[in-house]
Amino acid sequence: MKKIIDDDRLIYKCCHLYYKDELGQQEICDRLGISRTTVSRLLKLGLEKGIVKIRVENLYERLYDDLERKLEEKYHLKEVVIVDESEFETVGEHQRRFNEESLRYLSRIIHGNDYVGVSMGKTLFNIANESDSVDEINCTFVPVVGGVGYGQINEGYHSNDIAYAFAKKFNGQSLSFFAPAMFHDEMTMKGFLKEKSVKKVTDLFEKLKTVLMGIGATNENGTLVQSGYIDEDDLSSFIERGAVGDCLLKMVDQDGMISKFKDFNDRVMGLSDDQLLKIPNRVGFALGKEKAGAVLGVLRSKRVNILVTDIACVKKLLEIQ
Repeated sequence: MKKIIDDDRLIYKCCHLYYKDELGQQEICDRLGISRTTVSRLLKLGLEKGIVKIRVENLYERLYDDLERKLEEKYHLKEVVIVDESEFETVGEHQRRFNEESLRYLSRIIHGNDYVGVSMGKTLFNIANESDSVDEINCTFVPVVGGVGYGQINEGYHSNDIAYAFAKKFNGQSLSFFAPAMFHDEMTMKGFLKEKSVKKVTDLFEKLKTVLMGIGATNENGTLVQSGYIDEDDLSSFIERGAVGDCLLKMVDQDGMISKFKDFNDRVMGLSDDQLLKIPNRVGFALGKEKAGAVLGVLRSKRVNILVTDIACVKKLLEIQ
């Protein structure tokens, strides 16, 4: 005698009741006089035999799903978010759309009681100060690079200001990192790390669930130059040595190597490379095609495992990778 689960007619009927008539599994049990386990097995067989076909529709008409998946696979990333660019929108409108998409993504991955690290720079500043509203999340934003600079960078671009702005946006809390982001002498920096006010911040690095980082390009408009941490001669020297960009203010070349910039990178006050790689969500933000080289280097360095960018940057990235 044929087993119940081999009866295609019964499989079809069970699937019809579940998917079409929207009956619960217990209701199907009562209707057909079979066990809950049998109903579950029949529904599974319906999928395996092709009686039931499930199609995932893209209701939001996102244009770049396949491209996002391609980049995720190539660079072993948890997620890629590509923001579209319209030929009819202004630079300001595109910036706002990028900020809004970034905030929408952060609202999904940040949860109550999380500790969230933030770096410095224009991109993070613009996201944190976007007028778009977000859900209130009781989390704590922690600067992961020193929050005191030389005074040349635009107001608000330092990590302390950005941490405060994100906390205000999400109705959370923030800490201040009372230390320069860059030291001239590594030993002086190591002594500074022993200060109680500094340790209050650095001790939280081990608790970070997410870290937010702008990806900087090696040009005169970058955060490092604008902040006064390097001058144009320093920039030219880094470019000659192969630097394509920075992440957490640390230089990287196109192959993702950082060792050739050790003399500079070791003097950046903040999250260490070992600490960074232990953080589950390492989110890099990059806007514009001029960031493509920097994005490539940072992705190859494994510092970022989540990328939020726009299609202009991705198109250029595909050309040079």
